Amino acid sequence: MGHVKIIVDHDKIDYSGPLDANSLLRMIENFLWEKGFNKKQDKDFEQNTHNGKFIEWEISPWKWISDYTRNIIRIRVLGYDIVKADVMSNGRKTKVDSGRVIIVIDGFVEYDLQNKWEGNPVFHFLRSLYDNFIFKVYTERFENVLVHDINHLHDHIEKFLNLYSHYSVISRRGP
Repeated sequence: MGHVKIIVDHDKIDYSGPLDANSLLRMIENFLWEKGFNKKQDKDFEQNTHNGKFIEWEISPWKWISDYTRNIIRIRVLGYDIVKADVMSNGRKTKVDSGRVIIVIDGFVEYDLQNKWEGNPVFHFLRSLYDNFIFKVYTERFENVLVHDINHLHDHIEKFLNLYSHYSVISRRGP
């Protein structure tokens, strides 16, 4: 593993209310696939508690930028007290999930993927000079592309969750 630089640190979305958790996760995966990211599943965990389901889902999609760099986005979705609920939407009664969801997004740029510059302290110094002064215009461009992708994903998630804001919960079913 080469040099990893943190670009976006803990971009957080906190939502409580009705939602469709499976559609949310599917929407995130489809968005990343459309942007050209390769998916790496880190965690997929679900536990039944006395208040509802606890869901933990974490992926680390990555995309090659060049032979020397790649962008990595880590998305962690935590769902607390997820239960089935009956809701009214447009005069129709439907069943969706209801609970609290926290989504945390981190963004990284990884340089020197083959570890060619990490073995010797002189090479490590030269790599730092190369990244910070000679190749700086390109590294800033890679970082800006990553920030743009994360902001676009954040907006997509907020728009998706905003669809459920007009739903009114009629009844919740316990675990």
